Amino acid sequence: LLDPRIYAFLDAAPPDSVASLRERIARQRRGAPAGSGQRWLNWSVFRSNTIVGYTQATIQGESLASIAYVFTPAVWGTGLAQTAVELTMAELAERHGISQLLADTQSDNFPSQGLLARLGFAEQSRSDGDIHYARAI
Repeated sequence: LLDPRIYAFLDAAPPDSVASLRERIARQRRGAPAGSGQRWLNWSVFRSNTIVGYTQATIQGESLASIAYVFTPAVWGTGLAQTAVELTMAELAERHGISQLLADTQSDNFPSQGLLARLGFAEQSRSDGDIHYARAI
């Protein structure tokens, strides 16, 4: 997760060291800030003993969640991201009562747009170079 290609379409800069990456992951695991009204859920994705990505969900209210995902170039195009996001969606529906999902990607991130389409998301709007998607589960 240190490869700079991962961050071409993200708002965050790549971590500058393994220690920095570990701190970023630890910060995510701590969850949403107190009083935000949100719950953060994060799942790490491994291939063998190596972390190759993660999925995230921000639960907002009773039945709505925004999802995100990040994967290393080593697994791009392998179907692993789709499988991981499908498992995330199932977890959200079955264990957290989520029935509506949101996601967004930059308008020039065609691989992510393709993934969201394969997962059944529909484009809702565009703003500031982003495409906003939604789907029911």
